[in-house]
Amino acid sequence: MVRVRRVDARPGHKLALGFSDGTRGLVDLTPLLATAPFAPLREEAAFLEAFVDHGAVEWPCGVGVASEALYAMAHALQRPETLDQARANEREVGLRELRALAGATQREVSEAMGMDQGQLSRLERQDDSLGSTLRRYVEALGGKLEITAVLGDKRITLGRTR
Repeated sequence: MVRVRRVDARPGHKLALGFSDGTRGLVDLTPLLATAPFAPLREEAAFLEAFVDHGAVEWPCGVGVASEALYAMAHALQRPETLDQARANEREVGLRELRALAGATQREVSEAMGMDQGQLSRLERQDDSLGSTLRRYVEALGGKLEITAVLGDKRITLGRTR
């Protein structure tokens, strides 16, 4: 699961976040301050004391926000209710970030894969895909997909998917 690695609390009840998958985001927590659990953070001085603890954002007053919720807010995704939804959010961001890194649009990638843009959008949001589908996606971006198995401190590249 993706965790928060860095937090910078900013005026206006905003958090600048860095995540373990390398993505970043800015989250405005103002809407949460209207709810009782977040009342202690209404004072900006208290809000600015945010810190990272075990991948989540916490405050000395005992208030915290889970990494999955912050990740969804930072990337404009639906807030996950289940572990599967949290993993789907991570996968969607991963594919979008990969596409952005390649400088490609959904339209360009969908055309290269021989599908319409709606199908590609669903692929980027879906929580599981065949290795061959991911290979086609990465190849449409001009890359090559490799799979690496990690067992303890050992990393073994299994090679290209077929």
